[in-house]
Amino acid sequence: MIELIDVTKTYTTRLGVVTQALDSINLTLPEVGMIFVLGKSGSGKSTLLNLLGGLDRADSGQILINGDDLGTRSGEDLDAYRCHDIGFVFQDFNIIDHYSVRENVGIAMELQGKAINHDHLEKTLATVGLSDFEQRKGNEVSGGQKQRIAIARALIKQPHLILADEPTGNLDSETSNQIMELLKEVSKDTLVVIVSHDSEEAKQFGDRILYIKDGRIAKDEHIQTSVHKTSQINEHKGFLKLSSSFKYGMHALRPKRLQLGMTSLLLTFSLMISSLLGAYLHFLDNPDTVLGNTLKSADIQAIVEDLRGYLTQANAEGLMIGTYILLLGIFYVFLSISVEQRIKQMGIFKAIGARHHDVLKIFVWEALLLGMSSFVLSSLMAYIYLLDINKKFYDGLQVLVLYQAQIVFHGILSLILPSLFIVGLTLNTLRKNSVISILKDS
Repeated sequence: MIELIDVTKTYTTRLGVVTQALDSINLTLPEVGMIFVLGKSGSGKSTLLNLLGGLDRADSGQILINGDDLGTRSGEDLDAYRCHDIGFVFQDFNIIDHYSVRENVGIAMELQGKAINHDHLEKTLATVGLSDFEQRKGNEVSGGQKQRIAIARALIKQPHLILADEPTGNLDSETSNQIMELLKEVSKDTLVVIVSHDSEEAKQFGDRILYIKDGRIAKDEHIQTSVHKTSQINEHKGFLKLSSSFKYGMHALRPKRLQLGMTSLLLTFSLMISSLLGAYLHFLDNPDTVLGNTLKSADIQAIVEDLRGYLTQANAEGLMIGTYILLLGIFYVFLSISVEQRIKQMGIFKAIGARHHDVLKIFVWEALLLGMSSFVLSSLMAYIYLLDINKKFYDGLQVLVLYQAQIVFHGILSLILPSLFIVGLTLNTLRKNSVISILKDS
């Protein structure tokens, strides 16, 4: 049973205007049934839903789930609550367009640390009328089908509570009726709370209608008798498996392959130039060590002087510093853009129960792929280029060779630097923006 005791919530705009979203709400909700929340825009309907779903916290009062106060739970505990106990159905669907239907629905299970059960997935998709759509991408289906995907994503984890914010607001009347009939069937075993503007729809399908005005419950109309049963918040926190994070991380790269390829080329060029400069400086500092007994000292010194005539050591060192600064800039700019492009995706992941580390595990694969591919390509190209130089100008003598310590440094740099950037940028975004603001603004 869900109890709200003197729950109050206010919002302050950037201009300092204070808005009372909920004002001392007292409410008891059953374990199953379909409850509609009606009211004008700004009356507090969506705020109520967000508080029930752990997407936001009340300023005062208590929200008790079988006696357990959500307000005392940590952010990670609330993530786990959304992951296991809450199914969200949003007005604008909030599915990921470049994921398949299977991935959009299955990720809800994988965030719980479970492998996708194919039979369970097929049964869930059949329940919402999407049996033949498993491999379709999110951008290849209609609005009604997107809403069905969102419902399937909510159902597949078998939550205690489904929260639907204007689930039929963007749909035609026929599709809206089908969606409501589906949710009505679900409400026989699960509590379904729906925010709506449609009073006729509420009277047709609702077991109970709450009318909210100015942040208060103006009317509580019971149409059907409430049913109570005992259930507890699921304490299992789960985790996203490494294999699952890799799958979703790689799939996230599909829409921006060209952008990734161009960035990789720039990084490859920067690392290659650094490797060539490193080989040059290493020879200037240790010519006898590089060539050993192959040439006489006078001949080695002649090569050194010849090389310095093309590029002084000081200029080479300056250029190397410049290439590393360029490398830092390319990594930072690309990954900043990438994180910015995926803010909405972050919000969706968090809304369906992803912890911060789950989001990081998905996002970090992009940084690792970018860094590793650039490192391998640059090392290979630098090696080939140095072979060619030695063959053309020094009759095959190994005058300029890759400096092994620098290659190791490049490998470590290419893995660690982008990973640190993506982790820092992602955590900064998650900490600066609430899930609600991400979903609203993106």
